[in-house]
Amino acid sequence: MSANYIVYQAYGSKDILNEALYSMLSFYEVHGLEQKDIKVVVYTDSPAHFESILGKERVECRLIDAEIIRKWRGEIDFVHRVKIETLLHFSKDLIDDNILYLDSDIYFVQDVTPIFEHISKGNFYMHDEEGALNCSKFPLILKMGKFIKSHRKELQNIGIAIPDDTKTWNAGAIGFNASNKYVLQKVLCFTDSFYKIYPKHIAEQFGFSLYLGKEGKVLTAKHQLFHYWSFKEFRSVLYDFFEYHRGTELPFLLKELKKISPIVLGQPKNEYDTMHWLPKAFRKMKKNRWVMPNYKYWEQK
Repeated sequence: MSANYIVYQAYGSKDILNEALYSMLSFYEVHGLEQKDIKVVVYTDSPAHFESILGKERVECRLIDAEIIRKWRGEIDFVHRVKIETLLHFSKDLIDDNILYLDSDIYFVQDVTPIFEHISKGNFYMHDEEGALNCSKFPLILKMGKFIKSHRKELQNIGIAIPDDTKTWNAGAIGFNASNKYVLQKVLCFTDSFYKIYPKHIAEQFGFSLYLGKEGKVLTAKHQLFHYWSFKEFRSVLYDFFEYHRGTELPFLLKELKKISPIVLGQPKNEYDTMHWLPKAFRKMKKNRWVMPNYKYWEQK
């Protein structure tokens, strides 16, 4: 019988470790501490950060060190290349198991069992579609699209063909069956080539978007998973949360998670960031930017 795995990479920064731990806790808050159908695995240089709270029975830590990380960054020295190498390493001995990779800044809002069911049928997953190269609300994607269009011949010379209407997906979640792991090597080769001529953090994300889209159907995980990639301020909240709850029993800790939901705390920033430029400029002039909601619930009556 095929197994289901959630895979993270979390190393170095305490902020990243806290994000990944919070993500795992939100997984167990949604699915229950006794669930056995999905295994959680993290590639990390700090196993104790996770095992001290979740225990070895709820998280499998695979140790990586600075030497491995340097190797996995490759000759291009690209931090997001480590994600691809992590998945290659994890899936190398698997045959028909289902894998859902998650960035550390992912918050569970619904049961992900349906995602694994679709993965088992050969579908791919990424977090959310962000538009095509020639039609996206994200300037970064449109800029990359213009670059690709103006360098089409150069890309063709290294064996890369990219249609103008190629869809780009957020890579905070990547789901695939191990029988399709051959796609990872294609993503790695693309990233190594593309990053040399377009050294932007979006290179690996676009590699996954391009080749998963070529090899099959890509579905969205946005209904089950919230990706707060633009809410870096949440890291200070997590620091306070884990410091305050040092030594708190796991069942009680899970009950406290929603009190610092990144969906709720990040809403004012999201509203501010998506404002039309004119009212936003007026608010800046008035020094009336967004304000973090109160999360220090231990001070509330």
